[in-house]
Amino acid sequence: MSEVKQYTIELIDSKTAKPFAEKWHYSKSLPGCKIYFGLYRQEELIGIAAYGEPAMRHQATCYDCDLELRRLCLIDSTPKNAESRFIGLTLKSLKKQGYKAILSLADPEHRHQGVIYRASNFIYLGEERGGGSRLIVIDGIEIHSRSAFAQYGTSGVKSLQALLGVDRVSGRNKQRKLVYRYKL
Repeated sequence: MSEVKQYTIELIDSKTAKPFAEKWHYSKSLPGCKIYFGLYRQEELIGIAAYGEPAMRHQATCYDCDLELRRLCLIDSTPKNAESRFIGLTLKSLKKQGYKAILSLADPEHRHQGVIYRASNFIYLGEERGGGSRLIVIDGIEIHSRSAFAQYGTSGVKSLQALLGVDRVSGRNKQRKLVYRYKL
């Protein structure tokens, strides 16, 4: 724990956070966010946390939150409590900036159960509300329904089958994400 207490955080920009997330986060991506934090071990960037507007349009009011923790990733060689320490430091900074509550989602599709959020004193609110997410499978490749809509102007399986061919398109419902909230 003593090594982890020496880690520091800094506000960073998306140009610094993006390549880090592309290398270390399982999704290999970084969505647009409002606030990016870097976790440093001396001068070395060893983690990023990115906070932004909640991803789905009604989440802010539905879960009474200001921001969503949209990405958290650290290099593999950090001690086991580095994630919760990092989150704690970012939450203190966000509280000073006037934010009131933070949302975070754990995706069971990727075997995430929110252990780090519970360790960071987030409250579990249950599975996400609403219709849930869908995956569209085109030529054997899964894409999110929002990505399908952006690319093809529709996310309906039947509409995509008519557009691309019935043998090329199928769909499946994703497991609902697990919702966690931290009141600052």
